[in-house]
Amino acid sequence: MQLKEAAQEKDETKAKVGKRTGDVIALVVMIVLTVLLLPIFVINLTLIIKGSMRPDVPPDVFGVAPLAVTSGSMDGDAEGSFPQGSLIFVRILDDGEKQELKEGDVVTFHSEDNVYVTHRIIDVMRNEAGAIESVVTKGDANAASDGAIPVGNIVGICTGSIAGLGEFSLFLQTPVGIIVFIGIPVLLFIVYDVTRIALYNRRVKAEQGSAAQGDELESARSELRSQEEELNRLRAQLEKYNQAETQTAQAEGNGADADGQPSEAAPDAGAHEAAAADAAESSEQSAKAAEKEEKK
Repeated sequence: MQLKEAAQEKDETKAKVGKRTGDVIALVVMIVLTVLLLPIFVINLTLIIKGSMRPDVPPDVFGVAPLAVTSGSMDGDAEGSFPQGSLIFVRILDDGEKQELKEGDVVTFHSEDNVYVTHRIIDVMRNEAGAIESVVTKGDANAASDGAIPVGNIVGICTGSIAGLGEFSLFLQTPVGIIVFIGIPVLLFIVYDVTRIALYNRRVKAEQGSAAQGDELESARSELRSQEEELNRLRAQLEKYNQAETQTAQAEGNGADADGQPSEAAPDAGAHEAAAADAAESSEQSAKAAEKEEKK
């Protein structure tokens, strides 16, 4: 019995450890997904809102505007060049910072078609006071320059780029991209959380049921022990009674032999034996019931 209980406790412990390990793994996965996707969601939402509020300025996050490169005009080996499909980071400039531009800087400006263009400065034009009035830009892969670009059309200076990330950023701003990288993870998180809560409630109910069954089993065992003690007590009384009857019969037999008178019949011990048999049968039935309950 003790070995069986120890094996059951060991199995229950293993099951609890397995469930806890699964919960920890799921929690780590959700934390990683949250850390990766939450910034993407916040940045994407910020860019969409700012882009709709100020269409004349690239939407930025903390003064830096991420822009996707859709042409290969800046593809090359020079410092600051980037291929088509790259994601570039443009720091928004104020009027004072625009006056500090120089040849070799890669700047983003409004074109005549109201399109953002990012090319390299090849010449700076100043007025008599020394202030910059316009700059001449050209793509590293282009043969011709863009001509003079008024300084007022310049919006920022390129500070870095990541090849291949531009197409991905454009996809994130589409409805399909928002659904795939924002909607689906959020939905999965909700499903996971609901499932986790349901499984937890089911596990709690199962543990409570097991505890109730354990209490019932312990109560049955206690009752069985009590009945066994009562049976032992009855057996002891029966043995004492039989011994007393035997001694009485022997004494009366000796007396009858001495006086020549027949002795009276000894009281029948059948009633006591029947009572002991009934108690034994009741104890055995209780033991079988306890064993069936334990197997359940």
